[in-house]
Amino acid sequence: MYRISIVDDEGAACVRLESMITDYGQKHGYEYELSRYGSAEEYLAAGDDDSDIIFLDIDMPGVSGLDLAKKIRETRDDVILIFCTNLQQFALNGYEVEALGFIVKPVGQYSFDLFMNKAMRRLSNSSIVAGAGSIHLKTVGSRLLVNVKDIGYVEVRRHKLYYHIYKKDGSAEEVIQIRGSMQEAESKLAQYGFARCSIGYLVNLSHITSIKGSEVYLPQTILSVSRNYRKPFMEAFMRRLASGEIGVKQ
Repeated sequence: MYRISIVDDEGAACVRLESMITDYGQKHGYEYELSRYGSAEEYLAAGDDDSDIIFLDIDMPGVSGLDLAKKIRETRDDVILIFCTNLQQFALNGYEVEALGFIVKPVGQYSFDLFMNKAMRRLSNSSIVAGAGSIHLKTVGSRLLVNVKDIGYVEVRRHKLYYHIYKKDGSAEEVIQIRGSMQEAESKLAQYGFARCSIGYLVNLSHITSIKGSEVYLPQTILSVSRNYRKPFMEAFMRRLASGEIGVKQ
């Protein structure tokens, strides 16, 4: 799922963009989480720092869209910025903040599709760069490249994901916090041998050292297997064990 923010003080323009984004996603098979802000100040107050794409109006009361873009670029160089504006004369200023481009209002379907296609290609290429066996995790103000085999387990608490990363020597672990759902994490990691042992935990089966009753033992961690998840979890574990990729004591 990709996150898109719209920062525009014109309500009608926001509604139109939201509709176009939703239609584009349905047509091309993308899922989007949309956030809408009526001013740059509202955006900054919300602490929205993990959007993949931001549509910005330039001419807004108070802080302009261009000034907001400069502020965003102080901490984020990966987010895609697209200006939507009546002020064509400011188009060249977009280069200062490495914007993808600008769309003249009222936003037309052709221009919108053109820039969305470019934006999605850039996001897809970013995912490919991660390479097999690694994923990008977007934290506050940065994007981290993490080797999947180093992830011990993923925990979800109050709409936030906590990736527990094991250090090479096994002496400690690093916890990376991002915003997201367990469904997103499971969809991303299932292909790498991860399975849910409960509603709140997604486990890297390769890191299991022992299973005793309803407890799963990981380095420095013991997790419980819930009744609802026990059967699919154990089936996934046994398949992994039979493949010879892991070897643990039960």
